[in-house]
Amino acid sequence: MEKFHGKFAHSLDEKGRVAIPHKFRTILGGENENRVIVTRSSNAKFVCLDIYPYAEWDAITDRIERMDIAGDDAALIREGLHAHFVHNAQDLELDKQGRILIPQEHREFAGIEKEVVYTGDIRKFRLWSKGAWERYQRDMDQIVDKIPPIPQALR
Repeated sequence: MEKFHGKFAHSLDEKGRVAIPHKFRTILGGENENRVIVTRSSNAKFVCLDIYPYAEWDAITDRIERMDIAGDDAALIREGLHAHFVHNAQDLELDKQGRILIPQEHREFAGIEKEVVYTGDIRKFRLWSKGAWERYQRDMDQIVDKIPPIPQALR
């Protein structure tokens, strides 16, 4: 499968629909049947939506079920993961213009009103409110000097 990368700015229309970047749409054909799963991001520190190709979602949920969670509160942690991430997942189908309708509850969670930013995240892509994306960028700019050097094999 091709990987998602890049950053793209878009706007929601008055009905809450937003076009998926063309570069991402080309990956969403075939076995994905132009469908995606949208859910709350699994990253608790940053508020955005994770959008998975339909075919990738099964692999993600399989990995969640196989996760080794240790400790006395393992069952509670697993339930929390389901409550936040899996229970909030919704199937969306791209329309003929390559748009998806972002459910109201997801727009409210992510603070999405009009201006949005898509970011590629290798196996999935993310949808951010413009403000949340700008905060994320500022936070990431603060840790750039902590990122280890890229190994020679990856250059």
